[in-house]
Amino acid sequence: MFKITPFSTQQHVIIQITDTHLLEDPQQEFVGINPERSFHCVMQHIRQHHAQIDAIIHTGDLAQTPTPATYARYLDFMQSFGVPFFHVPGNHDHPEFFPFHQASPSELSIVVLGNWHVILMNSAVVGQVDGWINDQQIQQLRDHLAAHPDTPTIVACHHHPFDMHSKWIDQHKLKNTPDLLATFKHYPQIRAVLCGHVHQESLHRWEHIDFLSSPSTSVQFKPRSDEFAFDTLPSGYRILRLNSDGQFDSNIHRIENMLQNINTEISGY
Repeated sequence: MFKITPFSTQQHVIIQITDTHLLEDPQQEFVGINPERSFHCVMQHIRQHHAQIDAIIHTGDLAQTPTPATYARYLDFMQSFGVPFFHVPGNHDHPEFFPFHQASPSELSIVVLGNWHVILMNSAVVGQVDGWINDQQIQQLRDHLAAHPDTPTIVACHHHPFDMHSKWIDQHKLKNTPDLLATFKHYPQIRAVLCGHVHQESLHRWEHIDFLSSPSTSVQFKPRSDEFAFDTLPSGYRILRLNSDGQFDSNIHRIENMLQNINTEISGY
């Protein structure tokens, strides 16, 4: 477990960022934008608008060029940012070079923040775009939830568990969502599930849980599109405020003044 001393005992602040898609060369452009510059603009906005952040959670696809140099530069920047940060791999990340928090990619990472727990799960599958959370992780999840029945909990992974009603991206969602839901329904302490992958904001309510996705720090995908398409919305991130009574609220911030010249002719990402 990773234990964080929060700024406040009454409310804890988590920032979710996702899908940075960083390149090995920070000056290089991809689909008409510079993902390094876009990422830094988002982080600058976070710094300017949120004085007290307890943790930053990155929900995958740290890298578009998943080399040791790309990950080292990301880690150097995040360490200099001065906020505890955690991450899960996405389908674009390389399992050999990804900076896992644990020795095994199949071991859960658990962040303790006051009376809240954040559980990080690996949904990336080597050589595949779609996601799967293996049996080992699901059993670890069950064991942890059973041992902490009164602890409000957030789960984070890369792939989206429920359809986004976009035919092309829904082919690449989490493929064993029923296995996860079969566990979730027995544990009312789970408040939310965070995911990336879809490059857009969404909320899906199931039973007692909010399933939330966040805008990318890079480019956005057009919602409810059968074919691959970029959206014109700016980059963004999600903020979650976790209250001591086990409730939370969340909203999206977008970087409205960030100009991007996206190449909309590209038919895949």
